[in-house]
Amino acid sequence: MHLEDITNILNLQGIIVTNLIYGFEDRVCIEVEPIDYTQPCPCCKSANIKRRGSSGIRRVKHLPIFQNEVILKVPKIRMSCKDCDASFSWEYTFITGKSHYTNEFKEFIAIKVPGATVIHCAKTLKIPYSTVERIYKNYIDYVVPQLQKKVILESSNTNKLVLGMDDFAIRKGHTYNTGIHDLRNGTLLEIISGRKLEQLRRNKNVNPELFELKPFAIVMDLASYYHTFAKEVYPDAIRIADRFHVNSYAMDALKEVRKRMSCDLAPAARTMLKRNKSVLEKRNEYLTLKEVEMLNQLLSLSSDLKAVYEWKEKFIEWYDCCSSVIQATNLFDKWCREGHSLNIPEVERALITFENWRQEIINYHYCRYTNAAVEGRNGKIKSIQRRHYFTRNKDYYKKRILLECNNHFLTV
Repeated sequence: MHLEDITNILNLQGIIVTNLIYGFEDRVCIEVEPIDYTQPCPCCKSANIKRRGSSGIRRVKHLPIFQNEVILKVPKIRMSCKDCDASFSWEYTFITGKSHYTNEFKEFIAIKVPGATVIHCAKTLKIPYSTVERIYKNYIDYVVPQLQKKVILESSNTNKLVLGMDDFAIRKGHTYNTGIHDLRNGTLLEIISGRKLEQLRRNKNVNPELFELKPFAIVMDLASYYHTFAKEVYPDAIRIADRFHVNSYAMDALKEVRKRMSCDLAPAARTMLKRNKSVLEKRNEYLTLKEVEMLNQLLSLSSDLKAVYEWKEKFIEWYDCCSSVIQATNLFDKWCREGHSLNIPEVERALITFENWRQEIINYHYCRYTNAAVEGRNGKIKSIQRRHYFTRNKDYYKKRILLECNNHFLTV
């Protein structure tokens, strides 16, 4: 391969390749030198420069070529200005300061860390752990503020913006954060410390631009403090009870009936019911022929179990098939009356929740959004926490989550 071709592959401004040396262990050393003979003075910008030779060679690591580690040998050229008598060394555009790595290689390091760990990246690239950590922290300090502004600007320009609000645990049962998500654009807008109403009110000034948005709707679970907070900061937005959390109340009623009636069954029937309980929890339309046969056997064991199962399936059908809010309101009220007519204690307890959150449940039919994407993002956050053994630096921890959850938005 000609040296000109290697120069083109490196794609570094202001230099040419003068020699190529093959080293050991898949390492290639490339000697380079500047194209120009002198460089303007950094103090007075004069071009009247005297070149005083070289004081040695800098070894700088660059992007790998054909899976070979690349070391650039860059000359330390000394110069002096004839006008202001300033002495200085040659400044290369692809290296910052006295760094041992090119700017392109630093960016390559920073891109490899998300989705992995710092120690894995350090071992793969054969560089010190502290170096990777320092480069990555500098990267997220620069990128994340710009990325956050970009996603909030995108949300502010979105027609009928729909937000999602949900918590995720830092330490299960003790410490929580609240994430505010843009469901239309699939981004995480902000992380607020805490989840209780007082904590949300106290920490809402972390990003004032976030609460200047005008969302059409906000999707949340049935936590009263979230609905109170959303009513305060977004008074004109429709509040929607998340479908998954609402469905769980009907499913819990079915589970409680199953547990209660299994106590009165014969041992063989009780074992069959417990072993195939997943069939009861699965949607009817997704059952295989074998599962349908098993379902009929299970429902024949108890009239209460059959009644609650059919009542649960009607609620799923209500979510899927209503074409308007008026129709959804009428059918929801009818479904609640049918639940009361069953005279089953577990259903009566579930209906208290359904009737208390009646309007928020019906609001789903104004815009059919759920927090499914939010739950998936919470899973990614938990993976980050397990992968990094909980980052002690709170600011670094937050920026890392924002970067990895919005990483796809960098390429937009």
